Formats: sequence, structure tokens, C-alpha cells
Amino acid sequence: MRKLITFALVWFIFVVWGIELGVAWVFKSITGSWISQSSSVYLSKVWTINCLRLLAVIALLRWLGLSFGDLTRGSFGTRELRLSLLVVFAVLLVEVAYYLKSYSPQILREFHYHLGISQSTWLALASLASEYVYYTLEILAVNLLYRGALKLGNERFAVLLPTVLWGSAHALNVIVMPPIEALLLAVYMTVFAFLIYNATQKTRSLKVPIFIWLVSMAL
Repeated sequence: MRKLITFALVWFIFVVWGIELGVAWVFKSITGSWISQSSSVYLSKVWTINCLRLLAVIALLRWLGLSFGDLTRGSFGTRELRLSLLVVFAVLLVEVAYYLKSYSPQILREFHYHLGISQSTWLALASLASEYVYYTLEILAVNLLYRGALKLGNERFAVLLPTVLWGSAHALNVIVMPPIEALLLAVYMTVFAFLIYNATQKTRSLKVPIFIWLVSMAL
């Protein structure tokens, strides 16, 4: 149990939230804003996080005696696809209900944001691509939390830790958004993380969370 707690704390501080908040604070100190006001600031920030996260994931994998391939292990057939789409459509309904008539696919919303802070369409596209590299590394990092919890603990911890340390911890976004919105985001992500890793547990496939997350981030 002690090794599991140490792993969870190291993951929280050095793989996801510590890196996020630390890098954001450095850039806020330099630019005066938590939110990127230009594409150059955004690209610098996101790639700093991406590189640090990748290094941290590799280091924790070595500590656990795992390989990078262990983060994507498992099949992805008809059963996995059906279960993944069930989760995707469930959260999509919540998104549509939240935005109502103003709903548009997230990838378009993100692209419009990048257009607003970029000097050219190509720079906006580069920022958008970098953002989805960020999302890919994020879900691989959460897969690491699941896989580590499974190795050091049991199946219950493998679902619980991503649900709490990744899902519920989105409340930390209170730094950049109003408290009520941050709370709603945390509730949404807690349920989302629980559904994702329950599906992962049922299918024994770490390709399932990758598919669900990236498709959901586009829709």
C-alpha cells in the first residue's frame, strides 16, 4: 500500500497536475495571465508541458518495470468499439444539453480560439495539432495511473485513482475559471473518468480510454 500511495503522489505532482500548475505559474509570472494571449505563448507553454510529461511518464514506467507499450496494451474489436461509443455518446449528450443551440464540435471551438490568438491560419493549425498531442499524452499518463494502480494495488484502485486524481482533480481549474464552473467541470470529469476506466476494466484494453478520450475531445 505504501508503494501505491507513493506512486499516486508522484504521478499527481510530477506527471499531471504539478507540471500543469508549475508551468502555468511560470508563464503567468512572465506574461501576467494564466491564459495564453498569443500563439507563441501557447505553443511554448503546451510543448513545455508535453516534453516534461513525456519524460515523467518514461521515468515512472521504468520505476514500475513497465514499457511504453503497456500503456496501449489490449485489443480493440467490435465489443470494445461498442462500449467506447456508448460512453462517447453519453458524454456528448451532456455536452449538447449544456451548450444547447450554441453547441459545436470541440475541435472547432478550439480552432476558433487558436485563430483568435494567432497571426495566421497555419499557426492556429499548429497550435491545434499541439493541443491534441497534449490530449494524447494526457490520456497516456492517466493510463499509466491505471496500469500502476493495477500492478501495485488491485482493480478497484485502478478505477478509483483515475476517477479521483484525474477526474475530480479538475476542480483545480478554479485558478482559471469561476468556482461554480470549476466545480461542474470536476463533477463532469469525475463521472467521465469513472465511465472510461470502468469500460477499460470490462474490456481489459487500454486502447479503449485512448479512443474514448480523443473522440470526445473532437466532438
